[in-house]
Amino acid sequence: MAKILESKAGELTLADAFLIAVSKQVTERVLAPIIGNGSLMSGGLKVGGALAINGLLKNKIGKIISTGLIVDGTEDVVTSFLGSGNISGLFPSTNSSVSVM
Repeated sequence: MAKILESKAGELTLADAFLIAVSKQVTERVLAPIIGNGSLMSGGLKVGGALAINGLLKNKIGKIISTGLIVDGTEDVVTSFLGSGNISGLFPSTNSSVSVM
């Protein structure tokens, strides 16, 4: 199991990716009631916080937390521009069944 967690995709190990995902989920849930979620403002605050944490905590924990936070923040910025609606209508359907009313 430990060998699998050392596997890399790009510069990240699988263990790092899981830790970043946990960091993203925790910071998103903690910050959502305070600064919101999915808005340009929340994204900007999260990105700013990630940059500050990265500057203050130069160890691995700081890198994990700041990476999770910057991923969440940039996701909020993108969501604010693209909208949170389902964009599946932009792509052709792979469903061959047609319903007729």
